[in-house]
Amino acid sequence: MANYACVAIGINRYQFLPPLNYGQADAQALWQFLVQQGNGSSEDYLVLTDHSPLIDRQSTYPNQDNIWRWLDATRQPSPTNGKTSASKSWRWFFFSGYGVCWQQADYLMPIDGNPQDIPRTGIPMRSLLSSLQPQGDENLLVLLDINRSPGLQAGESVGAETVELARQMGITLIMSSQLGQFSHEATALRNGLFSAALLEALHYYQQDLTLANLEQYLGDRLPELSQHHWRPIQTPLIIIPSQTNRQQLILPIPQSASVEEKTATTIASTLTSADQTNGKSAYQEASTNGATPPVSNYGIAIPDKQPTNSLIPRNVEEPSNSTTALVKTPDFASENDNPKDQTWKQWLLQGGGLILVLVLMLLTLKILNRQTGTSSQIIQPVTETQPTGDEKTEGSVAQSPVADQTSPSPEPNGSPLPASPVENQVIEPVSEDKPQEKSPASPPPSDPESMEANQRILAQAKGTIQPNQASLFSQAIAQAQKIQPGEPLYQQAQQDIQRWSQVILDLAEGRAKQGNFASAIAAAKLVPSTNPSLYNRAQSAIKTWQTQAQQQQQSQAIIQAAKQQLRRNQASSYNRAINTLSKIPPGQPGYAQAQQLINQWSRQIYLIANSRAWRGQLSLARQTAALVPPGTPSYPAAQQAIARWQKDQQ
Repeated sequence: MANYACVAIGINRYQFLPPLNYGQADAQALWQFLVQQGNGSSEDYLVLTDHSPLIDRQSTYPNQDNIWRWLDATRQPSPTNGKTSASKSWRWFFFSGYGVCWQQADYLMPIDGNPQDIPRTGIPMRSLLSSLQPQGDENLLVLLDINRSPGLQAGESVGAETVELARQMGITLIMSSQLGQFSHEATALRNGLFSAALLEALHYYQQDLTLANLEQYLGDRLPELSQHHWRPIQTPLIIIPSQTNRQQLILPIPQSASVEEKTATTIASTLTSADQTNGKSAYQEASTNGATPPVSNYGIAIPDKQPTNSLIPRNVEEPSNSTTALVKTPDFASENDNPKDQTWKQWLLQGGGLILVLVLMLLTLKILNRQTGTSSQIIQPVTETQPTGDEKTEGSVAQSPVADQTSPSPEPNGSPLPASPVENQVIEPVSEDKPQEKSPASPPPSDPESMEANQRILAQAKGTIQPNQASLFSQAIAQAQKIQPGEPLYQQAQQDIQRWSQVILDLAEGRAKQGNFASAIAAAKLVPSTNPSLYNRAQSAIKTWQTQAQQQQQSQAIIQAAKQQLRRNQASSYNRAINTLSKIPPGQPGYAQAQQLINQWSRQIYLIANSRAWRGQLSLARQTAALVPPGTPSYPAAQQAIARWQKDQQ
């Protein structure tokens, strides 16, 4: 792995396995980050996906042959010619797809991997790690998101052999889950959970990523994502054979890039060196992330821009903004200043301070006078008819207790009080014809009984939930909707309803991608209308899936009709069945199955032709081989056989 700093493989549409949703997106996202943040170009990182472009006219389609060919092409000596150096470079290998265990041996499944023939179509982990084994001054990091489906596990869980091989070969290994756990994807993330956590760590630490940082981040963040998206708990499995590598920077650097290695230890030593007295130089020598904040000329530490809390591992202690650096403050008085300059500068500072004190005193007096005048005013209600004594009308406004306490008692001679600006305001009385506008009712206080009752409701709702059961999520939503606005825990209930509604839609979309449109429609109908955005998405998806369900029924009817036309050892019947399957248009549900049957039946026609040629019926064999339709894998072989039999017959 000398030419490429990272090889990333992601597969969605397997030929013989259920499709994945975001394997390709995982590999592409990692490749895109490395291209943007690394010290090389896009040619320094290799990505193999369902739709990755050609490289030098060479296919990057991730089948078994192409994967081995690219790995063989990258197996070249290191530019150091095996000599040791103080700087160690890292190379990454990333795979997002299916992994299986067969007879206690682990295999990665390429896009053409067949679970019925794993030894011949899979990629053995022992051979893969041997080909990736680091050379010279290189270190290797292998990231595997392969624990996909319990249906593919036969006996021992996949990963046991991989872990043992990594320890024996001294390879750093990070797997997406523990042995016995399974990896999951989330529609809201548009990635697998493991890849989403990995990308968060990369964006958070960037060039300062170390194995210790990555281990802690994934260990904290991956279980959180599992819980947030209502997936079974997923915890990464990390093997670090050499503890000396834990503090090394591990971001893959192309060999063409000349970049000095920085470790967490060297960064820390930079901050504690004698150059720390100069804030500017210390900040420049430190890395962008996690560096000591720059220090101004006035001895005040400027805090870093802190990252968002969603990306901070729970066990990582955030730096305090109150920390200040002990930096020597420069003296404003230089040796060249004469006593006269110092004298007039002193007078200027003292005079400015005196003026500032006077301005503050004037502002204080003005504020006190305003408060005194306001407290002595009495707000008199003005109505259409002035009430006398204790008489009250519908339009009167009761005086507040504060006004009663602060207002002075009227003088004995009945002289009016000083006029207040508020007296000029007219407060219209409330009449029966004009109802008074009601202010929104404030939420009732949260009493312990209501709090306890709503806690029981939410606990019961959460206990109802089971993964992959949309109806149970719907029951949990109905339970949480019993908490009314203004009651304790109402906001939490609404957040749970929002999250559960999203999970229902995720389950529906997953079923639709597997071709189970009826189940997908049934699940989407459970999305509540309280969330207009999700509800509209669900309704739109239902219409699409209803159309696709009808197309699927039509395709299945065509496939069944084609199968009924088949007659054993009758090549023409296979040809008629192929013509029937050709009626299914591309993109319609059932098209992939139809193409697979066309290839299979074309092969059968070719075998029948070979059988007739072996019996000496060359003319009949040529007629039979001519029935193999163009565009199928057997067509070139059939044409060659026709030419050969025609020559033999002459």
